[in-house]
Amino acid sequence: MIHQIYVLVFFLMFGLGNAQPKFSVDLGVGFYQPTLTGFDDYGVFTANTAGEDILTRNLLTNYGVYYEFFYNARIGMTTLGSTETKNNITLENSAVVDFNRKLTYRLFPVETFFRWKPKIEFNFTLMPIWCRASISLITTPSQQSDDWNAFVNEFNEIKDQITNLDASDQMTSNWFGYGSMLGVRYYITSRMAIDFKSGFMNQNYDETKWQLRGKEISGPKLKLDDLPLFTLKFLYGFR
Repeated sequence: MIHQIYVLVFFLMFGLGNAQPKFSVDLGVGFYQPTLTGFDDYGVFTANTAGEDILTRNLLTNYGVYYEFFYNARIGMTTLGSTETKNNITLENSAVVDFNRKLTYRLFPVETFFRWKPKIEFNFTLMPIWCRASISLITTPSQQSDDWNAFVNEFNEIKDQITNLDASDQMTSNWFGYGSMLGVRYYITSRMAIDFKSGFMNQNYDETKWQLRGKEISGPKLKLDDLPLFTLKFLYGFR
């Protein structure tokens, strides 16, 4: 971590000031490769094809907003998200349900940069991360508790502990992490740019900290630490 702080200080000291928009919004994609052991080992999920894996596991949607608070430094908030939906999966109690899984990473970057050439910028980012995961099932109302128990029992030593569910119930988990990235940006015009970044995310995910109807339960095992991360996005600036 100390080396990343040194890089941040270096960029702040040697950045080149240029007149450009203070506010910017971005839209793009990210790519990473998490290890979703809990889902891969769960028998009710059929194996994805290579194409499905890329779309539902490796590809991340990316959008955010930045503000330039110093002549070569920005702060912002950006979101990376991954979603997987499976319809008509059969649980161990023979119930047929629809399944949805979301992983959301909210990044709060502090970014410093310098212009190497008028249209080319190098940047460095440090970022705390707030992470959230959710799992929802669409089940038959009369047997919601049985269906949820059939799903959750796969991850828990204590069986059949779910009762009195609502139609919109989902199991959720929140945790924190951090990361850093190096990037290069090409300015198409003074307001529009394409930005490519590479770096990593390190997260403190704990599968025993899921919540469902006020109960703390165990969820799927996921390896989300030391994850290489790549992003490619289009930016538009406002004066």
